[in-house]
Amino acid sequence: MIENVEQALRGIFSHKMRSFLTMLGVIIGIAAIMAIVSIVEGTSKKLEKSLVGAGNNVVTVSLSQDEYNEYDFTQGIPAGVPKVSENALEQIKNIDGVTGVTAFRMRQDWNGIYYKNICCNNVVINGIDSSYFPSLEYEVTSGRDFTDEEYKSFDKICIVTQSVVDSLFDGENPLGKIIEISQEPFRIVGVATDINNPPKTDYEDINDYYNQQYGGSSGGGARVFIPKETWPIIYEFDEPESVAIKVNDTEKMVTTGNDAAGILNGYLTNSTVQYRSLNSGSNSEELKTITNAITVLLVSIASLSLLVGGIGVMNIMLVSVTERTREIGLKKALGAKRRNILAQFLTESAVLTGVGGVLGVVIGLILAKVISVVLSMEYAISIPWIIISVVFSLVIGVIFGVGPANRAAKLNPIEALRRE
Repeated sequence: MIENVEQALRGIFSHKMRSFLTMLGVIIGIAAIMAIVSIVEGTSKKLEKSLVGAGNNVVTVSLSQDEYNEYDFTQGIPAGVPKVSENALEQIKNIDGVTGVTAFRMRQDWNGIYYKNICCNNVVINGIDSSYFPSLEYEVTSGRDFTDEEYKSFDKICIVTQSVVDSLFDGENPLGKIIEISQEPFRIVGVATDINNPPKTDYEDINDYYNQQYGGSSGGGARVFIPKETWPIIYEFDEPESVAIKVNDTEKMVTTGNDAAGILNGYLTNSTVQYRSLNSGSNSEELKTITNAITVLLVSIASLSLLVGGIGVMNIMLVSVTERTREIGLKKALGAKRRNILAQFLTESAVLTGVGGVLGVVIGLILAKVISVVLSMEYAISIPWIIISVVFSLVIGVIFGVGPANRAAKLNPIEALRRE
């Protein structure tokens, strides 16, 4: 076998141009497959991160009134929903793959927050504890975090995101400034940034226009964090909490969210509400189904060039058999068996397409990188697909090499030696 491979490689390098043209169909087919798979998988992973956990592998479990919508606390506080206990949080922490858990409160404040006469509309208000920032991967980039005492106190202090700073302060240092949340004064002690989704450095969205036209901001991405204990100061009640769970693998997020919801529901005595994982797990599964279907379709189309390449290989191998008829006859006269001749030509065919497959993989990955840079798309290197592509190219060589190899193996040694 090794001798056959060495002989096949010598044949490729002794007829470089012919070998390259023979492999071209295989190279193009494998390159197309690798480029398609790399771009589709990269885009799929990016979308999956956006749909599930916002890129930080965090799944949120919230109280809901139906399968899709969170409970509307403006309608009142539901009975039979206790505060999330430390025992429940410990049970969730023990779920396989969980690396962080935090209980928090959240509301969308449509009326906005104010600094002097400037308004920032549509702001998310979060009541948090000390584990919130580490679990959701926020970093305090200016000022400071709340102290342990402040997390447990009723101090009217807050941490804001850069979107709030851009909307309200027009270049001023926000630290120490007083903003109004539901007509209550809160002092800013820090500015926090989502590590996975850093803010835009320039006004690239509609906030500028909104500010100029209406003296306010749409507040896209604007969040205000306050200690959880101060929540009743703004909203009068200690509302039921949501739970954010950070996991070590995106694939585990759907099952982890469902398991956590099951634990929390075990503490409810109100059957009209339920905790549910409201992240887009179902959307993620649908996305995988769609992208898999697209991948199969595009790969099937690209594989047509492999068939063309296989036909080219079969053609050149038939030519090779004709050219080497006397060589085959001599080998048979010296005792070579039919299986030896068959193995030799099948090996040559497989090596020819295998080399083409390797070149196709390299070219395909380079092509995927170029496409991702030019079109600002994501791409991912898939080791399983690299292996599949190379193996597939070898299989193509074997399949299309069977006919020529069988023809060579069946040659009569006497007639073969007589041919010029």
